[in-house]
Amino acid sequence: MAELSRPINRLWMAAGLAGLLGAAAFFSPRLEALNHLLKLIAYSVALVYWVKISGDHPKGSTMRVAWLLLAWSSAISIVRHAFEWMIYFADWPLSISSFRQIPTVLALVMLTAGLFAIWFGFAAIGLGSRFRTSDLIWIAAIVAFVPYLYSLRENMADARSPYALIRYLQSLSPVLLAAPALIALLLHRIEQDMRGGHLANSLRLVVAFLVLRLVAMLIMISPGMVNLALPRMIAGGAGWGAIWLFTLAAAYRWRMTLSARELTQRYLADPKTEIAELSQMLAEIPEATALK
Repeated sequence: MAELSRPINRLWMAAGLAGLLGAAAFFSPRLEALNHLLKLIAYSVALVYWVKISGDHPKGSTMRVAWLLLAWSSAISIVRHAFEWMIYFADWPLSISSFRQIPTVLALVMLTAGLFAIWFGFAAIGLGSRFRTSDLIWIAAIVAFVPYLYSLRENMADARSPYALIRYLQSLSPVLLAAPALIALLLHRIEQDMRGGHLANSLRLVVAFLVLRLVAMLIMISPGMVNLALPRMIAGGAGWGAIWLFTLAAAYRWRMTLSARELTQRYLADPKTEIAELSQMLAEIPEATALK
């Protein structure tokens, strides 16, 4: 899989660099000019991957719809960050800049719908009902974020927007971040029970992407932390770097497609060997399941 190893390594480097720049922005506010530009690049790369991945499935299928919804989420996020980049340089009044909440909410709704469609596809074949204690702990931790963040909604960036609709949309942000995180967490459990793989890595990265955004939001609207150097650096690193985890999620899912194509080519070249290896792998699954 050398074809995709190099791009994925570069994306991990981009994620690390973005995180470092986000932390450094506390000391050098001028770096903020790079924030939305980097996010524009990250979402653009993710959009290309999600569109390519949707081509794996026939038109009208649930999974094709799911990946296209993630592509739409990326496309709307591109619009959002292009708008915010313009705000940075144009210094528009709050009455105009607060309209960024509209694409923000739409992107999160599309993301939630896409992850739900993936879960629905698994549920249709009887998967997705078994959870572990660790899953319940993560679910409780994510849910616990929501009421606390909602209680601090008056400290959010557009809380003083002159438009009631904008203020309401922004107050939904904690819920709209937590909902897809919970769905992605459940999907990740399904993939682990299916022996993991590239899709499991992809969903794990989606969970991390959403949790980091929640952490960044928590710090930036908490009166006791927003003025402290270390929490602000953590928030900056998390906020800047999180999006690249979403892009990496798309890259790992695309790697699954390339792996399937490689397997098909190997099967066509030597079907007996591939069938023997597959039979051996399937025979090991009950044993591995019993050990859990």
